[in-house]
Amino acid sequence: MNYHPLESLIELFLAEKDITKGTYELYNTVLKQYVDYLKDHNILYAKKSDVISYIKWKRSQGYSTNWLYNIISPLKGLYRYLSVNQKRLNLEEEYAFDILESFKNVKKVNVSKSKSILTAKQAKHLILSTKENRKYIWQYRDHAMIYLMITTGLRTVEIQRARIKDLRVINNQLILDVQGKGRDSADEFVKIVGGVEEAIKDYLKKRKDKNPYLFVSHSRHSNKPYLTRTFFPKMLKRVLRECGMKENLIKPHSLRHTAATLNLQRGATLEATSRLLRHTDIQNTLIYAHHLENLKDDTSSEIEDYILKEKEK
Repeated sequence: MNYHPLESLIELFLAEKDITKGTYELYNTVLKQYVDYLKDHNILYAKKSDVISYIKWKRSQGYSTNWLYNIISPLKGLYRYLSVNQKRLNLEEEYAFDILESFKNVKKVNVSKSKSILTAKQAKHLILSTKENRKYIWQYRDHAMIYLMITTGLRTVEIQRARIKDLRVINNQLILDVQGKGRDSADEFVKIVGGVEEAIKDYLKKRKDKNPYLFVSHSRHSNKPYLTRTFFPKMLKRVLRECGMKENLIKPHSLRHTAATLNLQRGATLEATSRLLRHTDIQNTLIYAHHLENLKDDTSSEIEDYILKEKEK
């Protein structure tokens, strides 16, 4: 099936929906993936059972409960929109009934109450294993990207939007200007520690393309210049498996939680950790520190030293 009628209807749905640019991109990505699934399975008019099968398939691919919530919400909104506007849009009778009206969304997990993180030992193993396992260009990318996230606490969206030109040197210190979360972050940057700088340089030496993004897909089937949202859970699941680590609890955002928690555990101050995470409200950082006492100062390089124990304390 080369074309599906939902493709044009999704454009109408999103055009008439009052949502932010970020939500638009999320809904558009989620709904296009759903349509691709329908086309692959030759399903013209989906039934509730087809959607259930799709969600089960997504779960089997390693998607978290919270990400499934982000998948189901747009689907419920789409089918509600089609049923309400079936006559106005002169749609087929199959769209008159909301197939997901009785379908309940999954409950989101409150990550602030339970954050999966890596221990210092696990973080060290992940960094060293991804370095030792490098053979193909995407393994050089994965090592540099994971190393960067663990030592700086960068979000996946900030990794997505990072460009090569965002790397610059100030007072002999390599930094990365941060672009993310939909706000003007021109004044935000993270320090790139020695090991990460070497990993990034090794990766960029392997690159032959002219893509401006710092980290890119090396799949022949990718048609986007930047990494997609769905790339990160799949990548991390694969990397953890290759490193012989359990993959069911650690998610991409866990690397950010790991950076924050290890920084506090090694004795950094709450204020310094808040700066590391670029929190606008220090209350957001308190969730990492409720059980930690006698906090000290920090730098990104000290996080690296703590993980890899390269220097004597």
